[in-house]
Amino acid sequence: MPNMTGRTLVLLVALFAALAGCSGDGTSHGTAMGDIEVRLTDAPIDISTVESVNVTLTGVIVYPGDTSDPFDDMNEPPPIHLLTLTGGVTELLASGEVPVGPYSRIRLEVSDATLVYKDGTSAPLKLEPNKVDVPIRFDVVDAGMNTVTLDFDAAASVKVNETASDKLILRPVVTPIY
Repeated sequence: MPNMTGRTLVLLVALFAALAGCSGDGTSHGTAMGDIEVRLTDAPIDISTVESVNVTLTGVIVYPGDTSDPFDDMNEPPPIHLLTLTGGVTELLASGEVPVGPYSRIRLEVSDATLVYKDGTSAPLKLEPNKVDVPIRFDVVDAGMNTVTLDFDAAASVKVNETASDKLILRPVVTPIY
């Protein structure tokens, strides 16, 4: 019996040591965190009959520069009216808290897109593909807000598929602004 009590004591000490290492709130106290916001802008569009290009995004995901898992816990983006984002105007796309360090890309997940003409009619845009990866290297530091700005080029993104009765397609063209 003395061996059983010794083993039980060793197991209890190991259990308490493991529990002491847990914070209880799911965060790691050894990892510094920094705030990030991803903003969006658009170069001017030259489609003279178009009133707006509206895009709905369902996700903004940032990928660390190393092999760590991506971070997609940022708030859900609002619907974006791309043609209002010209001349240096930007709109907050998403924000959140991510670990400090280098990042290598941002993924935008698109769920819906519509083109609205000046005469009030609209046309759905077929999504090809429904996500776009933007290769951009940036560092998140823990002092202040870290801002990354992307240019979603509406004019370059909207295509007419000539083989399928003038079907409009959205192939997102997004580039980083440094």
